[in-house]
Amino acid sequence: MTKFEDGSVTVAHVSPVSSSPTRLTLCERDLTQGAVDGVWWPKSLDLGAELPDLVTVFNLWLDRVRRVVYDPSAWLPAPSRVIHRNETVSLDPYRLVFNDTIYLKGTRSRDAVLFVLSPSCSGHQAKLFLGEVAASTQPKNASVLRQMAHRRAVGFGDSLNAASVVESAVDWTPGR
Repeated sequence: MTKFEDGSVTVAHVSPVSSSPTRLTLCERDLTQGAVDGVWWPKSLDLGAELPDLVTVFNLWLDRVRRVVYDPSAWLPAPSRVIHRNETVSLDPYRLVFNDTIYLKGTRSRDAVLFVLSPSCSGHQAKLFLGEVAASTQPKNASVLRQMAHRRAVGFGDSLNAASVVESAVDWTPGR
């Protein structure tokens, strides 16, 4: 803002440029097993470090996230609780049918289920994948998203690279 001697003011509007990539996109949940509300691309497999930001976002939607259910085969060892803004969020490890999903349980029986895109996925691949999910008008489930991720990775011309889109240190396949 610049103030001139005559009292007039000029305000310069600057659009912030985001230096960090999008890490979450929402989609419509379908009615099948493995239905999801969105895709999350965490920076690491450390839930203790990754959850505070995710909980902040979902507290707006779920009123308050009280519990996170995850498959321990897909993550580094996690604490049993995370304290976020003076509120405790319980982390409960369970062997899930789809270990590439994470459940956020809120108040009043509200919940969100997210498909987790591997942190080892390249920024370019993740950006394209998240954009495709965000632009879709069709409800999604984990199986459909897994197929989309594989198709997108193969489209990069490197079939070995397909694993980095949907896998990290574990085999993220249905029923494992």
